[in-house]
Amino acid sequence: MMFALAPGDSFERSAALVRRNKAGAAHTQLVRLRVPDKPGSLARLSAHFAEHAVNVLGLEVVEREAGFAVDDVLVEGPGLDKALATFGNIAAVLTVRRGVALRDPGLAMAEACEAVTNALGPIEAYAELVRTAPDLVFAEEAFVLVAEESGYLVPYASTVAGLPAVALSEPSLLVSAVASGEPLTADGRIPWAPTTYRDLLPSGTVAVVPGGRHAPIALVLVRRDDARFLGVELSRLQALLRVAAGALVLHGAGANGADVLFPNERSLR
Repeated sequence: MMFALAPGDSFERSAALVRRNKAGAAHTQLVRLRVPDKPGSLARLSAHFAEHAVNVLGLEVVEREAGFAVDDVLVEGPGLDKALATFGNIAAVLTVRRGVALRDPGLAMAEACEAVTNALGPIEAYAELVRTAPDLVFAEEAFVLVAEESGYLVPYASTVAGLPAVALSEPSLLVSAVASGEPLTADGRIPWAPTTYRDLLPSGTVAVVPGGRHAPIALVLVRRDDARFLGVELSRLQALLRVAAGALVLHGAGANGADVLFPNERSLR
């Protein structure tokens, strides 16, 4: 699959490069499990961890569907590897993340919304969106794309440097999500974006969350592992993006609406 790329000069001059602080103790691990959604499942899970000298520090039931639940469990202990390898029918391991904190999802969302709404201007709002979104869904990298009048999706904030603009006329997961207005996910090993993107970003699962139908903005999250993005996680990202859109409108009060969603257009003309 071929992609047409715009020159990177406008991105280098205008996008915000965001450095994230990775919270979490190095000795803890966050295990995402798929367990039967029936009475006694959590008791069996806890007993199995205790058998292997693994301490359960926190647990969140992330999603329930089709007779199963997806749980995030924060653990530590010397017998973790053996515990995970001997679950049998108690649970299925979906992914293991090291040095990650299990935060209260409501508080994490509130802090993210506060950071975005308190931003000093549009570019700062994009930067806060990229800084806070990964912690809501345990992603490693993120960036925001805006569809400019030039016909390109341009990165306005990113956790990695060097991402080029992508032509709206060329097929990609990014363009499809913006065009449809619906969140799309993909295995990072497929050609979901130009080669430059896939070279600079992890090869795990990708989620592209647009601002809605006809909205010229998309938030993109990339993981290092292959764990799929759950529906509740995509809903969290959509909610944060709606808050960001409101903040951008407020920053553009009294100005041309295009200056809100395209704050760099004047410098590009």
